[in-house]
Amino acid sequence: MLRRLLALTGGAGAILGVALGLAAGANPLAGAAPPATPTPFDLPDPVLGPLNLDEVTAIDLESFPLVPEISENARAIYAHSLARGGDPHAFVKVGDCMTDTPYFLIPIGAGEYALGEYAHLEPVIAQFRTEERDSFARQSQAAAGGFNAASVLDTMWANPQFCQTGETPLSCELRLMQPSIALIMFGTNDVQYLTAEQFAYFLRALVVETVRAGVLPVLSTFPHRPEFPEQTVLFNQIVAGVALEYDVPLINLWLALEALPNRGVDPADPTHMTVPASGAVCAFVDENLAAGFTVRNLLTLQTLEAVLAAVETAESAGTAEGE
Repeated sequence: MLRRLLALTGGAGAILGVALGLAAGANPLAGAAPPATPTPFDLPDPVLGPLNLDEVTAIDLESFPLVPEISENARAIYAHSLARGGDPHAFVKVGDCMTDTPYFLIPIGAGEYALGEYAHLEPVIAQFRTEERDSFARQSQAAAGGFNAASVLDTMWANPQFCQTGETPLSCELRLMQPSIALIMFGTNDVQYLTAEQFAYFLRALVVETVRAGVLPVLSTFPHRPEFPEQTVLFNQIVAGVALEYDVPLINLWLALEALPNRGVDPADPTHMTVPASGAVCAFVDENLAAGFTVRNLLTLQTLEAVLAAVETAESAGTAEGE
């Protein structure tokens, strides 16, 4: 039985939908038709239950690189996406107010960026910023202020202007964009409104639905919440654990921000990251890279580059073997 809790977070009017009291094994993605032919990407439904906290808390967040290495499994999911008709020029943004903001990637879509010493990332921008589609500038239906990992899987929070009856914010955005990659970051709101067990469950459900849809999920650790220091670490360990469990890429944003002033978090509003004094969050020079949003934008471009490079390497190896 589903019970909803409504709360205000991150400012007036930001409504957070939290699904509580789900029976173990219940499917928050009810209504989604399974594929006619099972494939290795038809992952089983996650189960809501107790966590092995000893295993979770043993995860060393500092051992994960800032930019992930792309595994064979991740390459296979991406290849499966393209085989199913996923757009190689499209990614989607999935998250909360840290994602639904003009400071995350949107300036790149407007051409307001300066790569500097990272000029090698220009082909990545060209890949996802085309005349037909601009993933950087798009306002995602799967990202909104107040969202958490439960909200994005709840039909209640789908925008009826764009989404069909029975769609969740996530399934709606995946249908609209038909992407090959999903950039996913939750935790900022979750530490305040979900238990560790609930967060792990919904994050797993999110990954499962994304993979089932033929899209590569790219997870990210999230910034420090000074009001919830212990929960921040625990929930980030859960994020890392889910990435390991499903063998999908993980951007270690938490670690990248730890050395920044105030850990890259706005001291006036810890549910948001810092912005350079110039506001140029996509100008990658030293003074701007002391701000949280600038670091996230750079790590995201570097991760997209890593995915594309890994796929290209695999394709080249396959071609060489066939000769």
